[in-house]
Amino acid sequence: MDALAGRLAAETDIRTLQMAQYSGFLDDPTVPRHGLQPDGRFHLGDVLVDLPAGEPVGDVGFQNCVPAAMALLAQSWYAAAKEQYSPTLEDTLKIYEKVSPFRRDGAAPARTALPVSGEREAHNDFGTSLLLALKVWVHREQPLAGLLPEASAFLEIEPRNLDQLRDAIQRFGGVLLGLGLPQSIKDSSGALRDSWFVPGYGSVYDATPGSLSSHCVAVTGYSQREFFCVTAGRIRRLSQEFLLTYVEEAYTVTPPAVLDGNPALRDRIHADLEDIRRADRPAGMPAFNHRWRGGNIM
Repeated sequence: MDALAGRLAAETDIRTLQMAQYSGFLDDPTVPRHGLQPDGRFHLGDVLVDLPAGEPVGDVGFQNCVPAAMALLAQSWYAAAKEQYSPTLEDTLKIYEKVSPFRRDGAAPARTALPVSGEREAHNDFGTSLLLALKVWVHREQPLAGLLPEASAFLEIEPRNLDQLRDAIQRFGGVLLGLGLPQSIKDSSGALRDSWFVPGYGSVYDATPGSLSSHCVAVTGYSQREFFCVTAGRIRRLSQEFLLTYVEEAYTVTPPAVLDGNPALRDRIHADLEDIRRADRPAGMPAFNHRWRGGNIM
């Protein structure tokens, strides 16, 4: 028998405390950070912009997390211009109607009634595609004018590339993430935790991706160890491993003012967009039952 042997198979106990639960107590103010922070401010270099106390705009009974995340991304753009902006639920529902078949028919249904399938079917409250919503936002005819700031284009983030996430937050104000949320982000009482992390036993059991819901958030800040977003009316701390495990899609949106400050990047993106709009369906792309060429790309 090997004298170094003896450890039995790894065990797990879901009651074990996780270090990631206590990241907020380990913050070091001298470590570089950017954007939204747990203190409710946008830290932009030597500029601090307070996060206005507004009503929750997502997770309030409607399947409107995508338009809510879009509005919260716009909030970071205003903060970069040293302006305060607090989107309302009404704002997000108007966006929701523009990017999906959702219709309120003049009156929103009672929030407590939304889980009833008949109510959801009556108002088409089934959520929306993040990619489709972004295509609407950057459309040349600006269908979201008056609801969101003008956007020039959007860029997809490489899967599992945390450096690109940080670059996008710092340069373009934030990232829109599609998440397959696990049940493990809820505590024993059923309330959402402030810190979202991967349990020590991995992404199984209650930590299985998507076991809770499909969700969208705007990540608009980061520190050395974490990323930050607002969802369900509170700032949430997302560990790096959480993002690597549960992110299903990630995009950043390019504000015109940022691109104007980098003419070479602006011209390259605009030229590439024109090429895409003129191009026919790629040879390796499956045939769809709708027109490919033109506006349905960007």
